[in-house]
Amino acid sequence: MSATRAVYSLRRRLVALLIGVLALFWGLTAMLAFRTAHAEADSLFDAQMVQVAETLLAIVATGNPLVAGEMAEHQHAYQLPVAFQAWKRDDGGAWQLLVRSSEMPFEPVASAPGFDEHDLEGELWRFFTIDHDHSGYRVIVGQNHGARYRLAGTFALHLLLSICIGLPLMALGIWAVVGRALRPVSATADAVGGLDPRRLAPVQVPGPLPAEIAPLVTSIDALVGRVSEVLDNERRFTADAAHELRTPLAALKIQAQVAARAGDEATRKHALEQVATGVDRMSHLVEQLLTLARLDPDAGRGAMDRFDLAELAEGVCSVLTPQALRRGQTLALEAPASFALSGNRWWLEVLLRNLVDNALRYSPEGGRVVVSLDACSRCLRVADDGPGIPAAERAQMLTRFARGSAVEAEGCGLGLSIVGRIAEITGATLAFEDGLSRADGGAGLAVVVRFAPETTG
Repeated sequence: MSATRAVYSLRRRLVALLIGVLALFWGLTAMLAFRTAHAEADSLFDAQMVQVAETLLAIVATGNPLVAGEMAEHQHAYQLPVAFQAWKRDDGGAWQLLVRSSEMPFEPVASAPGFDEHDLEGELWRFFTIDHDHSGYRVIVGQNHGARYRLAGTFALHLLLSICIGLPLMALGIWAVVGRALRPVSATADAVGGLDPRRLAPVQVPGPLPAEIAPLVTSIDALVGRVSEVLDNERRFTADAAHELRTPLAALKIQAQVAARAGDEATRKHALEQVATGVDRMSHLVEQLLTLARLDPDAGRGAMDRFDLAELAEGVCSVLTPQALRRGQTLALEAPASFALSGNRWWLEVLLRNLVDNALRYSPEGGRVVVSLDACSRCLRVADDGPGIPAAERAQMLTRFARGSAVEAEGCGLGLSIVGRIAEITGATLAFEDGLSRADGGAGLAVVVRFAPETTG
């Protein structure tokens, strides 16, 4: 049972991220705009205070100080109320209050011309003082900073309301746009889910693919191709193996029936000998099939060993020497003192054993088999003086259950297929050449394995 995989909605995540980023930048932009507007408003309000102060000074200088009280009634909705005091210096140098707004106390709130800020009745105020150079009049105007902040808050609230209304609408728009942009993902998922495991084919997605999805579809197509090839190979292998096993099994059955019905001891003994031979042949075939099956799964993950190929070849030849002696064959090894190689030792042993076993099987009685190693050229060569394989047939000898047309010896046709598979896995190259010369002027077969040069570092 497979573990539950955590999933999430890419559409929701994209919408949430986009809305979050937009809201963050929108908020930062609004804050920056508010601060900038507040600074600009301060300058405008300061200019307003100066204008009001100059106007008031002109009014009181003409002898109509009461007119100044009416100015508050004509201020714009977005103008801050301005509090004021108007003073006149008497002959003794003391300041006498002429007129004031209701927010102002009876004492002077500023003592020098220009701008000034200080607390008034627990609140921060900004004041501007202006003197009349010749008449001895002074006007002080002031604005409560709290009123300025309240007006700025009104602006910020209007801006916030636009954000609160705009963000949901923007979220809906982003949801629709992201959903439309992700349609190829859903289409690709449907196409992959609709693949027929019995007839694998490339993923068919209608319409053009986005550049972000195209590599995924390409990788899936490559995987589908490899899986399809593996399945085809397995089907062919199963069919060929069933065919190869059916014939010796039928022969075993016939020989067993002959032994059961034999009327004399000689016939029964001959039939039983044929049964034993068939069992040996079947055992060899099953062993080769199992060996070939072991090479397929995760073939590229074999353990890398450092070993001496000459020592390995000597061990394989010593094991197969009794087989050669039973048929009067000569098995020779020509190897240097040492041939260091990096690779999977078990695979290389299987490769060497299959090459030598094939050479012994398909060589005649009294034949010769020579195993030679060359460390300089990183080459392994197994040559025999058997019937050989015509040059036109050599290319197909690496397929399963393939045999040469000139071969008469019993075999299952898997040895060279195993050798070819191991060579492919290990990065070696395999070639067929003419082998040892025969008495009739012909030549046997030589299988040459060239190992890839070792990388350093």
